[in-house]
Amino acid sequence: MQVIKDQYIFKFSKDNEPIAHATDGEVLRFLTRDCFNCQITSEEQTMETIDFEACNPATGPVFVENAEPGDVLAVDILDISVADHGVVATVKGFGVLSERGVNRTKILPVRDGYVHFNDIKFPAVPMIGVIGTASDEKTVISGFSFNGGGNMDSRKITKGTTVYFPVRVPGALLAMGDVHAAMGDGEVCETGVEINADILVRVRVIKHFKLNWPVTETDDVWFVNTNGVNCDVAIQRGYEEMLRLVSNAYGWDITDSTMYLSLQALVEANQAVLDPNETDDEGPVFRVGVPKLASKPRLIP
Repeated sequence: MQVIKDQYIFKFSKDNEPIAHATDGEVLRFLTRDCFNCQITSEEQTMETIDFEACNPATGPVFVENAEPGDVLAVDILDISVADHGVVATVKGFGVLSERGVNRTKILPVRDGYVHFNDIKFPAVPMIGVIGTASDEKTVISGFSFNGGGNMDSRKITKGTTVYFPVRVPGALLAMGDVHAAMGDGEVCETGVEINADILVRVRVIKHFKLNWPVTETDDVWFVNTNGVNCDVAIQRGYEEMLRLVSNAYGWDITDSTMYLSLQALVEANQAVLDPNETDDEGPVFRVGVPKLASKPRLIP
């Protein structure tokens, strides 16, 4: 098994040199660093002291053989193991509630499947914050999101799920990092339990399938992940892509598919900290979902 480690990108770009090549169906192991790139080592450090240009390292990229523009890269998340502690922090200017408190860092133990916070504990549910493939048009900072993935911060991207990415450059150039031991929808202070991780994935190529945005498949739901300069734009894009996928897969016209979304669609926040944004890449990320139906074809083959 190939172990992908020790090389990181800070931008998703078609110009990134791959550090490994993988075959269709191969299982890979990615070793990732926390979003702070391990710059925070004590609770005396706060976020204003770190180098933000060195944050959100994504391990990779990996060139996947036979993945060509117009295809889809499926990434099966087989397992995520995390370190024994992680970091959560607040800092002025980060998140809609940031002015209500003070700059603070907590280093949280992760033991026996639980995150320990103050006098409580809750289950650790490790999820991948940054994961994506390269764009053929632009370079995107790994702390931002785009239509190839990036910093989607969806807590649905966890063990047992599959994430589907549009392939826009030869080899797709897959990279991932920014794992959280736990995170709530919205990531309101812009940090989850930021933690080093060991990720096991399988990569698969689906030939000649159109996908405009990344899609997450859970046991019972399909989610389209989109972003936008504000929440309205992100949600609208999610509805539009889900409408296209449902209509194509189920053979319903646009009107019936719209009715179905009105009856069954889910809208959930990935990262929606509600800060003012000047570009889509900086904006919030949402997921629009529909239940999986055993009686109907899959949205993605």
